[in-house]
Amino acid sequence: MKRNFYILLSALVFVHLLLRAIYVPLVHDEIATFFYYIQMMDVNPLAGANPDANNHILNSLLAGISHKYLGYSALSIRLPNLLSFLFYIYFVFKIGQFLTKKSVQAAFYISLLFAIYFIQFFALSRGYGMSMAFLFGAFYYCLSLYHTVSPSKVVLGLLSMVLAVFANMSLLPLVLLLAIVMKVLVVRKLKDYLSIGSLFRIVPAAVVWIVGVYYAVVISFKMKNEGSLYYGELDGFWDITIKSQLLMLFETDGEIAQICAMVFVLLLVWLIMKLLSIDKLKSIFDTHYFFFYLLVGSVIGIELMAIILHVNYPEDRVGMYLIPLAIGSFCFAVDKLSGAYTRFLLIPLAVFPIHFLISLNLSKSSLWQVEYIPDRFYETIKKTPSNSAYGATVGGDGQRIFTYSQKIYADTTSPKPNMMQLWQKTLFDTNLAINLPNHPAQYFDYLICKPQYVKDILPLYDSVDYSEFTKFRLYKRKKRAETIKTREFVTQAQSESSSEFVEFYHQRFDSVSSDAIQLGIEMKLQSLSHPFRARVVAEIRNVTTGEKVDYQFFQLNWLYPKSEQTERVIQRFVFNNLQHFVRESSIEIVFYLWNINKKPYTLYGAKVEEFEVKN
Repeated sequence: MKRNFYILLSALVFVHLLLRAIYVPLVHDEIATFFYYIQMMDVNPLAGANPDANNHILNSLLAGISHKYLGYSALSIRLPNLLSFLFYIYFVFKIGQFLTKKSVQAAFYISLLFAIYFIQFFALSRGYGMSMAFLFGAFYYCLSLYHTVSPSKVVLGLLSMVLAVFANMSLLPLVLLLAIVMKVLVVRKLKDYLSIGSLFRIVPAAVVWIVGVYYAVVISFKMKNEGSLYYGELDGFWDITIKSQLLMLFETDGEIAQICAMVFVLLLVWLIMKLLSIDKLKSIFDTHYFFFYLLVGSVIGIELMAIILHVNYPEDRVGMYLIPLAIGSFCFAVDKLSGAYTRFLLIPLAVFPIHFLISLNLSKSSLWQVEYIPDRFYETIKKTPSNSAYGATVGGDGQRIFTYSQKIYADTTSPKPNMMQLWQKTLFDTNLAINLPNHPAQYFDYLICKPQYVKDILPLYDSVDYSEFTKFRLYKRKKRAETIKTREFVTQAQSESSSEFVEFYHQRFDSVSSDAIQLGIEMKLQSLSHPFRARVVAEIRNVTTGEKVDYQFFQLNWLYPKSEQTERVIQRFVFNNLQHFVRESSIEIVFYLWNINKKPYTLYGAKVEEFEVKN
């Protein structure tokens, strides 16, 4: 493929990714990354950062810098991954130059440019795209050592590995394998690296690599001990890893997709065996086997970690590095074959550009489908007139709290709309019948859920909107539940304090006249610590056992970009099935502020209102 044509294709893909970075709504894991790491600029797991595999350290750090100087937007926190695509296309091009046949070279380029749900990660703030850019840098510098002695490429290869690992810790076994390959290639021509100038460059880079990998290993074991390596399962390499790669790439893991994958694997093995029967041990120093040996080594490493360390088989994006290894293995194997028929072997790779054209969109990501909520749902709820200081109440099932929180966070109006309250599918039996006397959602003004989880209360609601992508419906209550104010509690202004807890409301109930109540809070506070990581919590406790029967909250730094100015915070919660809980034991309801990081703040007063709720 001619260089200019490759540049044109790369530019078109880059524009596509730029538009996706701007227009595709933030996915759940990006929002979690933002609230836990980017916003807080707290990315070091060894220094107290939130322990979770969601933290791709290099991505969190660079996105935090981008957010600090460019402000909050989807593009600003995705920008580091988007820009890393420029490194990716450069190294893909350079690696393709090792291929001798133009048809194979073109297939290699097109496959790696147009695997749409592989390259989508360059338009997401998750670190996976960035890690592929640096990983391809490591591939290229390592491949270069097969032919030429270059201390500078050893240095750049080692640094690329470190950057790739800190963008995506799941690459650690592959990077260790790459380092072994590089060491073999260097030792092979060791005398050419023994000059003072060469050692002066290589030794510091080797030290950086050793220190970086050491800390990556320490962090990985820390995460394993904390239970943070939760993604994936131990149900087998094919069932977890291969099927999830198919689902990520083509949005299907059905029988036809699996058969095609099996045929591809068998074809690749046949090609390699055919070549190895001729080259035998010479293959160790032949670039055409580079990707295949890495692929085999990676699969063996995955199996050993599963068997010995009980590390889950990598699922979808965690194992996405297997995709370029498979494509590289296939293309380099075909390139080594002789005969005109070899170009026909490339036909399976045509699936990538065809699927790319079919799947072009600027509206969704193939992953995180379940958590997606259309913006129009939020706008409908927000614009609903309210007959009180509080906005419409919202209940939901099947989502996670960050998706809706982000919409409120991005909304610059004041006061903010109410947070969504979630209930869980664990409340239902196998026939989807509710395990509580009353459905926990029956008093909300709006519901966002699938019909099967509210079938018992559907007569109370109208379906006013629908998402084809997630199958969620937006339900609006036909008639708002009646509320009667019963009590009011006022917390006086307090001078600046770092107190961890401030209690606004604490009531014990030995009996209740209504099965549901609402608690609304209005407060003003100010903190010069930005972001102010504090949570307003309302919970029901069983007095006898101390068990939390219900726990609802909103977190200030998930709703408000800044707390440098006095904010008027207005939210309300709905609690249902109180009579059921009281029959088992007396309950107490507590409403309080939790200053998580114990940062100074000033409370200018708070008011909690209690309402009985009736149909």
